[in-house]
Amino acid sequence: MNPATIRLFQRAVHLWLLGYLLSALPAAEWLWEHPVGRSLPVPGPSGLLVNAFGTWLPGEAAVLAVILLMAFAVYGLWREQPVWMAFLTWMLFASLVQRAWLASCGGLLLMDNVLLWMVLLRSAPSARLAEGAGQLAFHAIRVQLAFTYLVTGLHKLGGTSWTGGTAVGIVASDPQFGPAFLAHVPWLSAAITWALLAFQFIFPVAVWFRATRLPLLAFGVLFHLGTALWMGIPEMGFAFIACYAVFLNEDEARMTMRPRWSSR
Repeated sequence: MNPATIRLFQRAVHLWLLGYLLSALPAAEWLWEHPVGRSLPVPGPSGLLVNAFGTWLPGEAAVLAVILLMAFAVYGLWREQPVWMAFLTWMLFASLVQRAWLASCGGLLLMDNVLLWMVLLRSAPSARLAEGAGQLAFHAIRVQLAFTYLVTGLHKLGGTSWTGGTAVGIVASDPQFGPAFLAHVPWLSAAITWALLAFQFIFPVAVWFRATRLPLLAFGVLFHLGTALWMGIPEMGFAFIACYAVFLNEDEARMTMRPRWSSR
């Protein structure tokens, strides 16, 4: 864990949050103000807290919550959020996810938990206790991302389309997704299917080794860009890409950020 990696990760998450909220604004009325169905308990560790409050965010305040979240995200791009702001960012976001559970996806649930851990994640902790809490949060985010791939891969083994190499071809044949040509090239769609399945099992192990980490992250970026562009779920694809920053070392993080991280 190092300050440059933490600030890059925080900025990546806040950039994702700002982009997601701006893209969802046209659908604010049916997503958050008057959502279809009732709110359900939020799954995952963050649900233990947000469920204690119930559906505390009224529909009339949803747009105000979105505006506050966007302001907090912009601040997080500029400077590290104070603890109180990081907590409010998570609380407001988790409540919006709860209200719009019918339109939720893996990326939103991932960010729900990540934002909670980010309350403890500081680039320059002021005390030993804060440093220990930051270490816990940092490694918890890493493990969660790796575990997400593992669980997803295990679920795919329960059917026949992924192990049989037909999953990508089936998705490509749907006019809503594509690319359509893959449905007519069985060997290519099968190769992509098995490569993606292998990636989800390799990632939880290989991401911890220097020699395989960057090639694995590069493959993951291409994979998630594909899901964002062709499957119509950019909020999930870009959520995973943003979280990849937590696996970069100090030199890689410094090279990525402009201006110099220490000035922020």
